[in-house]
Amino acid sequence: MSLLSHKPKDVLNLIIDIQSSVIRGALILNKKDQLPHIVWTTDVVIPYRADTGSAYLVDMTVKAIETVGQLANTFLRDTKTHAELPKNISRAHCVLSSPWIFSQARTISQQFEKDTKISRAHISEIIQTERDSLSKSGDDKMIGIEEKIFDVRLNGYSISIWDGRTAQSLEISFAVSLASKNIIQLFTQAIKKANIHGLKIDFHSSLLLQHIGISSSLSINEPYILAHIHGELTDIVVADGQTCILFGSHPVGIRTIIRQLMITLNTSESAIDSMIGLYETNQLDPLHGSQDVQSIQNAMASWIENCNKIISVIPVKYKPIRAIISSRRHETLFKNSFSAGYPNLKTELLPSDEIYKLATFDQQTEKLRLTGLYSAAINSLENI
Repeated sequence: MSLLSHKPKDVLNLIIDIQSSVIRGALILNKKDQLPHIVWTTDVVIPYRADTGSAYLVDMTVKAIETVGQLANTFLRDTKTHAELPKNISRAHCVLSSPWIFSQARTISQQFEKDTKISRAHISEIIQTERDSLSKSGDDKMIGIEEKIFDVRLNGYSISIWDGRTAQSLEISFAVSLASKNIIQLFTQAIKKANIHGLKIDFHSSLLLQHIGISSSLSINEPYILAHIHGELTDIVVADGQTCILFGSHPVGIRTIIRQLMITLNTSESAIDSMIGLYETNQLDPLHGSQDVQSIQNAMASWIENCNKIISVIPVKYKPIRAIISSRRHETLFKNSFSAGYPNLKTELLPSDEIYKLATFDQQTEKLRLTGLYSAAINSLENI
């Protein structure tokens, strides 16, 4: 062995999952030729407050992000317990769900009079033009935070190595994600205030990372729907194999439904949680709990109606074959409701067995499928 050779450095990354009602943190240890290993997890819930505007949500989310950063920093400073870990976090990956991000899928076609060399610069220009167009469409100053190329077709054929090739026709399918410039600045400042210095900060779309992670764990070659239900919203992506076709979101999430049931049935959140749990396992007596059953069914009918506003605009040629439900809380409720609303689709949950092959978890961590998907997807992006 050469005296100049050295062992590759272990890299420690922080994932901050920024949803509509909870902020989750995870530290991921990356070692050469090994699966990502989750060594620490935490979460900070955003308290719901009636009659508050967006300023409250922004303020509480910023504070929660700072708290997650501080907790991660405290964990690393415990050198007696974690002496084997790198002392510094290399990169923070902020994963955004609605309402913090806007994603759009695009397919752009071009025809040339003669064989034309296709370069990375030309592809980048196409994406930049589309991103600029989208960023000017709203009142708030939007900036591009991420893009993903799904497919490049030259003369009608998908080409994996296209840089430098010549063609008379070009078709590129990709997704771009944008966010408010002000929000990105606030989130960035919150991480820096947590005394995590020198690290790089990247922003990602939760739906896009979930799709990339699912593509790594499942062999899906047909059109499918991924529905991510979180606090106050549901985010949906329609994909055809590896390619995202359509992104959408609607303002009904699990916390929205629970709050609606609390009002309708005049009871507490814990009582509603228990009631939904019984309903999910068919243990809610329909005779003695008929009002409870009907209230849940009404709430879920409203959720399905909102989903259909997005699903109804899916192009006919991308008619979905299956649907995947992604939810941390009461996922069976959403799976069963979606299956009843769309009986022609094969509806399933995020597959635990397959996802847990993508990453390993320390014994003290919360073993979340989303964390496994995110870490595997981010790892694949970094290795491109």
